[in-house]
Amino acid sequence: MATKKKTNVENPQELENLENAVLTSEAFIEKHQKKLMIAFGVIIALIAGWLGYHYLVQLPANEEAATMMVKGQEYFMTSDYKKAVEGDSIDFIGFIAIAEEYSNTPSGDLANAYAGISYYRLGDYDNALTYLMEYDGDSKVLEATVKGTIGDCYVQKGDNESAIKSFEEAAKSENSAVAAIYLFKLARVYESMNQNDKALETYRKIKTEYNGIVEGNADVTNIDKFIEALSK
Repeated sequence: MATKKKTNVENPQELENLENAVLTSEAFIEKHQKKLMIAFGVIIALIAGWLGYHYLVQLPANEEAATMMVKGQEYFMTSDYKKAVEGDSIDFIGFIAIAEEYSNTPSGDLANAYAGISYYRLGDYDNALTYLMEYDGDSKVLEATVKGTIGDCYVQKGDNESAIKSFEEAAKSENSAVAAIYLFKLARVYESMNQNDKALETYRKIKTEYNGIVEGNADVTNIDKFIEALSK
């Protein structure tokens, strides 16, 4: 049986092109070696700088701010909103100071939300909007609450169009209870503007999609009375 000769499948021209490419690359590296080393050093320095900042500065600062937040949250929960935002002149500097001094930390960002909601409950809607709009956290429920409170501020300031936009955003929350509450507020704004068709449509959406979900809110759980009032 005749044996097959091993054939050379390599193309001489391809080998020559590959060799030229390698030589060209080596020449480029040799020519620009200094610049490449500087660029590489800059990249390493940037990575090292970020890691150093994150672990040696940002994380400790966030832990420090989180510890401070505890006292403010206690004031917030007991409705002592003035001390919550301004501090108590003893051992708590206030949400405003935390938001400013720890602005690059998650806890500092959370302080913006607390300060904004506190100002809203104090009736200072301009300051409330200032701090609420600074919030940029990861909590979807808190994000919806912040947007909804922005809507509440606009209602109090008589800016219903802006309130509608904020309530619409808040009502997109994946949390059904939160979504239902802000849909209800949206419907009330429509009703106050005599846009009864939109109000009725929104009330019916609450009844259809969120019936029985919000047990603690009398208005939402008794949505039928609002539908009946506009259906007459």
